[in-house]
Parts: sequence; structure tokens; C-alpha cells
Amino acid sequence: MEIGANYLGNGKCEFIVWAPFLKKVELKIASSADARGTLSSRYIPMSRYESGYWRVIAEDAFPGTLYLYRLDGEKERPDPASHSQPGGVHQPSQVVEHGHFAWEDGFWKGLDTSRMIMYELHVGTF
Repeated sequence: MEIGANYLGNGKCEFIVWAPFLKKVELKIASSADARGTLSSRYIPMSRYESGYWRVIAEDAFPGTLYLYRLDGEKERPDPASHSQPGGVHQPSQVVEHGHFAWEDGFWKGLDTSRMIMYELHVGTF
């Protein structure tokens, strides 16, 4: 299972989060426009899978959609595996479609690993 928001196309997005000690996890779609363009929010129950993973495939969750997880019916938290946090780390996460960008530089070879600096940083630092 690939945790986070995985855009599947045609407005469908798979959401997976690891929360092994919770009894209930819901997906909150924090921004979705109806036919008139009015923004609204909705909650979608997630199904529990083995090893503490929770999963749901949501309709009308296009790239740019903001979302949170509601934990045990109380706390709302952003996705710990989010690929975009446009409002900051304590605000809703955003669905991203990574395959949509048209790369133009086919000659780029990447960086020489001898010049890279790698480190590990705990997300709680933010």
C-alpha cells in the first residue's frame, strides 16, 4: 500500500493512512465544488485493513482538492504522507497529480551523488 493521496484519474483518488491504534478514521474532503461552484466539505468513512492501514477511494477528489483525516470522530489532522501543504503543516493537505507535469529536459542526468548532502529530519520539528 502506498500511503498518502494517490490520484487515480477522472476525479477518483485513493487515500491511505496508517493509524493502527484508532477505532475510526474518516476522510474529510475540505474543498469540493458542486455544480454551482459552491465550496463544501464532506466526511467519508475509511475501511480498516491489515496492519493498521485505513483506505478509501473518493469520487470528485481532483488535483487541488484539500483534505484532512478525522480521527476517532474528534481530531482533524493533515495527512502525514502529504505531498502538498499549501496552507502550512497544520492546515489541510492537497491532492497532487504528479504525472500531469510535462517534463521538457530529457538531457538532465541528475546530480552527482558525491556533491549531495543528505539528512534525516523528523516532521515534528515543524
